[in-house]
Amino acid sequence: MPSRPNSYRAQLALDEGGEAMLVVGTSLELGHAMGGQADVPLWGDLAERVLELTLAESFHAGARWRMRALGEPSVSELEHDAVISIGSAGGVRLTQPCTASAAGVLELSGTLDAGGAQRVLLVPPGAGGVVRIGSTSDCHLFWKGGGPESIAELTVCEEDGALSLHLRCAEGLRIPGGELQTHWTGPFPPRERMEIHLGDPDSSGPPCALCLSPCSHPTIDRGSA
Repeated sequence: MPSRPNSYRAQLALDEGGEAMLVVGTSLELGHAMGGQADVPLWGDLAERVLELTLAESFHAGARWRMRALGEPSVSELEHDAVISIGSAGGVRLTQPCTASAAGVLELSGTLDAGGAQRVLLVPPGAGGVVRIGSTSDCHLFWKGGGPESIAELTVCEEDGALSLHLRCAEGLRIPGGELQTHWTGPFPPRERMEIHLGDPDSSGPPCALCLSPCSHPTIDRGSA
């Protein structure tokens, strides 16, 4: 997908799992938000273009994210599961917790900031890029739910030339005031803030809210809006 700021991104917040920037694509560049061209825009003391993140297919390992430094004489692949310094502001750590999914997690350290989040979800479009939400080690985001068997799955698919987000949960999900269902779909990126509650509303535990919001355009003064 081409680099088009804010076209394929959204901010995600989960009551139990924290916040993340959700970025959809298979060939992405990470850099400073003020540059206006980064697919993964971060705030902090870093260059305009820092890393290249590319999804590559392997017969033995399946789909795997590759991370390389931009502007360096060496083009060797940077390691997974290791903190890679990208400037004085901090570093990034790339993982793929689920072997059956091509979705990756980029954890930020130091003062690096992805729209207020310290985590970026790298999501290829289609069923192979499912983001698992649950309490087991192969999940991308944490949700306690009713136990290890409680799983919600998020995917972004291309349909009729547009992207749509799908959220599935066997235990049920609903928009506040709406009916309980197991599958919700909406446009991606979202046009406005959306809140979806995960789990059975009749259970003894409180509902877990998942919120999706459009990414804001970079500005020099972020203010206190």
